[in-house]
Amino acid sequence: MLDRRSRKADRSIILLALIAVVVAATAVYASLQLRVDRITDALKKKQPVNTLIILSDGEKALFFEVFLYNPETRKGTLFHVPANVGAVIEGLRRVDGIDALYRRGSPAALQKMIEGLLGVSLHCVLDLGLADAVKLVDLIGGLALFIPNPVDITREGRRILLPSGSVTLDGDKTADFLTYEDSLETEVDRVGRQQKFVQSLLKSLGENRVLLAQRGPFRLVRSLVRTNIPPRALAALLAELGRYDSERVILSRVLGATRTVDSRDLLFPHQGGELLTEAVRQAVAANASNEFIRAEDLTLTVQVLNGTATAGLANRAWEVFRSYDMEVLAPNNADNDQYQSTVVYDRKGRIEDARRVADLIRCTRVSTQMDPQGDQAVDVTVILGKDFDGRYCKQ
Repeated sequence: MLDRRSRKADRSIILLALIAVVVAATAVYASLQLRVDRITDALKKKQPVNTLIILSDGEKALFFEVFLYNPETRKGTLFHVPANVGAVIEGLRRVDGIDALYRRGSPAALQKMIEGLLGVSLHCVLDLGLADAVKLVDLIGGLALFIPNPVDITREGRRILLPSGSVTLDGDKTADFLTYEDSLETEVDRVGRQQKFVQSLLKSLGENRVLLAQRGPFRLVRSLVRTNIPPRALAALLAELGRYDSERVILSRVLGATRTVDSRDLLFPHQGGELLTEAVRQAVAANASNEFIRAEDLTLTVQVLNGTATAGLANRAWEVFRSYDMEVLAPNNADNDQYQSTVVYDRKGRIEDARRVADLIRCTRVSTQMDPQGDQAVDVTVILGKDFDGRYCKQ
């Protein structure tokens, strides 16, 4: 009798387990279908679609690019997010780079962190391993890239040679282009190299959309790119890239100050990330506009003048504004050295631009002062007064 009851109880447990599995599978299927609807419907309705693109090597994330795309205007922005962006990683209970959240095939935690960092929702994630990138580039016939200077570097006993000029690189050469290290290369140049890769990849995927829509090539793409969206949504994205106007793409990146934490250099966005989210909002607005906006039009040109007798003060302000990726003219002296307070002038009739510059040094004296005889390239003029301590204006 007890054995019979025991067998009934076992069968009940198995039945409950099967029901739980069915419910879980149904929930996963419903979630995937919702993602399909979210992406395909957004594209059909010409609504923005934001994609997190990850380049990884094994279990290590090399860098992240967020592709902000507006189907209505066919314009997009690539936002470079370095792997060493510093943040409080709650799950790990420490401050670390956001790449600490990277898990191959499990992007949810990393996706949530980058969404909070940029202030936008990400509709999908495309994770491409370096070895798989080689195969993908060969599938689409190579990548067209411009290399300003020839590369001749020996790395781990292997010589890397890349010609200068407009070239088409196969998969292996593309991997070399992405991973070579040059001690003379600036951080800006290195980021630019990574963004060129993503920019060219998106363009080439769009140009090969007919090929990639075929069953065999599409299956290969699915096997090479790890993603959190199902095949239908991936196919819709690849087809949409054929409409994407790659010539009007805006390239941007996370800017901040580098600090060493536990022997690792981490990049912390300026002003707690406020300037970053504002830059993203501007990029989204630029994508929505049919007006052609050049990348340089989103960058302010600032003139810094020393209005005091303190030598080197303008040089220090120059470094501050340059750290925010602004175009800053060579420092110079003002018309006199008796300015008690720092003033910021808008030169183009865009007072909001002057306020943005003034906020960086906590200056409260902002006004418009058009100068028809001045340098027409200057958007904002900063005249430093005795209240400027090299970083901020003292109140």
